[in-house]
Formats: sequence, C-alpha cells, structure tokens
Amino acid sequence: MLSNLSLKFAGLAFGFMLVVGCQHQGAGPSSDAANGKKSAEVSAVTPAQRSQSSQQQSTEQAEQTLITVHLAQLKAEPELLTVDLGEDKKLYALPQPIFTQEDMQGVTPVIAKDGKRFIIFDMTEQGRAKLSEVSTRAKGHFLLISVKRQLIGVARIDQPMTEGKLVMATENAEHAQQVMQLLR
Repeated sequence: MLSNLSLKFAGLAFGFMLVVGCQHQGAGPSSDAANGKKSAEVSAVTPAQRSQSSQQQSTEQAEQTLITVHLAQLKAEPELLTVDLGEDKKLYALPQPIFTQEDMQGVTPVIAKDGKRFIIFDMTEQGRAKLSEVSTRAKGHFLLISVKRQLIGVARIDQPMTEGKLVMATENAEHAQQVMQLLR
C-alpha cells in the first residue's frame, strides 16, 4: 500500500502543516471575551451574536484538532495549496482536511515482521465509510497526515482502504516514537 516514494515524501515534508497553520490565522475573540468579562448592559443575545459565537467555537475547535489528513496530488490546480517537498518535488493539497481526529477512534504503533514500523489509525464508522470512498476514488493520490499542525507522514493511495484502517509508514523507530509522543 505504501511505497518508498511515500517515505521520501514523509522525510522531506515535515514542515507542511506548520506552513499551512501560518497561512490560516483566524480573528481571535475580543479582549473582553478573552478575559471572560461580560458586559452588564447586554441582557439578551441576538441571533447574529449566537451565529458569531458559534463560528468562533467552530474555529477554536478546528484549531484544537490534533490529527488532520489532507488529500494531495501531483498535478497543480488553482484551488490547491502547493506543498514543496524539496529536491524539486511538490504536491498539491486540498486546503481543508478530509479526515480529522473525529473520524478516528484509535492509534496503534505496529512493527512488521521485516522490522518496518507503521502507525495505524483506526477509523470510526463514519471515518471508515469516508476512507473507503476517498481511497477508491483517489487512487494514485496522497494523504498528508498531520498531528498538531506538523506533517508526520505522506501515504500514497495504491488501493482502496476498505478495512477502516489508515496505515502510515514511519521512517524508523525514532520517527514512530516522535509521532506517538505528539499524539499524547
């Protein structure tokens, strides 16, 4: 499922999510809201204020998301973000993640018989359906897996993933340990 090319991409692209995170800077709450102060003059919340509050909560939840997975491809398109992997290698990723930690229910480090190390993300029921659909339709594309806005791996979609497990190869034992540390 994963190729040596995927491992090379992973080694070269650790800064991707940091760059994406720097490009997305939402407006923070006002200083009164940040300090937890409430105005005595406001006695009722209008629908517009509720909507704005809901949008701020959604933004805060998105910023707190631990795990994200973006779909990427080799072909440039105007709406895609350019991911420079170095050595004249680039991928072009969707700006919004296709999976988040809400689509996952567990993470397990695994060592294969040949000594290669992997991280397996077990998907929720909803995540399984999305993973199956995406991996079937996007064969030959890439999944950019990030934890806390740090790119931890690149996986090439070589076949449909219908078992509800997203498998990411790691470079070595140290890389696997660093990934698991980020997940804590």
